Amino acid sequence: MSERIRERGREYAKFLQKMPEAEFIKGNDAQLQRDRAQHKRFQDNFRKGICDLCNEPLSTFRKELPCPHWLLLPHGFKKKDFLSVTKKYGFFQIQAYLRWVANEDGFALNINDMPEGGSGKLFETTIRYKNLEWSFSCSETDYLGTHASQPPHYHFQMRFDNRPFIDYGNFHIPFNEFEITIIEAKRVLPDLDIRFPFGEGMRDALTDETVEQIVNNTKFEGVSENAPFIIDTLAISDEGKRISGGDLYNIIQEAKAKNVTIASLMHKLPNASVRVMVSPGPGVVEQAPRSKLKKTKS
Repeated sequence: MSERIRERGREYAKFLQKMPEAEFIKGNDAQLQRDRAQHKRFQDNFRKGICDLCNEPLSTFRKELPCPHWLLLPHGFKKKDFLSVTKKYGFFQIQAYLRWVANEDGFALNINDMPEGGSGKLFETTIRYKNLEWSFSCSETDYLGTHASQPPHYHFQMRFDNRPFIDYGNFHIPFNEFEITIIEAKRVLPDLDIRFPFGEGMRDALTDETVEQIVNNTKFEGVSENAPFIIDTLAISDEGKRISGGDLYNIIQEAKAKNVTIASLMHKLPNASVRVMVSPGPGVVEQAPRSKLKKTKS
């Protein structure tokens, strides 16, 4: 069955390739409007302590009403109950919900989906909200399956106060047909991006397009353990010229006086070419590594 669904994904990729750009953009814009309205409802309810999906208080756990808000650890929720959530809600739905939750406590820095921080898996994301941490992992082998009886699946980890609650090895969670279709389409079209509107993480916050904005709009606050970004600046003197320590000192003092980053003023440094590098800061949640899985009781 998986191969039939994968073929559907490849056909979907061909459909997208043939779609006129204007029509593609129009469809994306319409979906964004729907996402914006849904996110607004989520925020209004979440800040009142209500789940937008089931309309129950976030503190409620009812076995007959599985919901992603159970991952906020309401009283009574056990590890084995997670499977009830996954049978009703898929990989993308659960992750989208947790991303929205995480961004209520600080945009992007609580969602680490940077390829550089992972181990090269198809999907590798760690999400944090206060004292809760959730991680998703799917390798090439997980997706393709090691044998016929094992469907395409992902693994999930959950921590509470840095203590284990669910381990990667506890469950093999199957992707649904829709998800396999989308994943297969992306494998055919690598530029097809799977996005989470309003649930953006560091991968979206830190791109070639955003670096200049980060450098020019970040306040100068010195070193902070909660900093979302690290901005490194490399100045190389022009051939036959020297960089003046006095010029560097003046730029540093101007940055402090204007409460801006030093990097944003380095273009003023005479006799030098400047390269600015922005990377995730110490305030960004670390990706939870997944080692070789061991079978554990669930």
